[in-house]
Amino acid sequence: MKWINGILGGVAAVVLALGAEAAGVYTPGSRIPADQLGQFGNLPVYVVGKQSYRLLPQKGADGASLLVDSQGLVVSSGNEILVTGASEADIRSSTGPGPAPVSIQYLAATGIALVRYADFPTAVAALAPLQQRLPAASVRLAISRGTARAY
Repeated sequence: MKWINGILGGVAAVVLALGAEAAGVYTPGSRIPADQLGQFGNLPVYVVGKQSYRLLPQKGADGASLLVDSQGLVVSSGNEILVTGASEADIRSSTGPGPAPVSIQYLAATGIALVRYADFPTAVAALAPLQQRLPAASVRLAISRGTARAY
């Protein structure tokens, strides 16, 4: 009888451990209830435009930063600033003083540039200076609200 109790106790511990692990895995498009969000303690908050985001300690499957918006929706950021309406030379010269990008990918056919930074806080810090240096361009922090779907 003791061995049955031991087995049941072991199974219960495994089920609880798996449940706790699954509860801590978040993907873009999912929601985190306020009580679960409170368990993280004081997450860093970043304001982008009119929206504020909390940075989760977990990374996305593709290494993207995972964030939670004010409605509890998990969103992701590749730590990229999307720039349209500026030349490649203007974009490269505008990233000078301030946080240095990891890479700049300019797509000449569309005139779109993706300026990638090492992490989300650095991308947020670089956003306002880029907007000021490129006033005629559209400069936005790329944030995805869900997963891409093929149509």
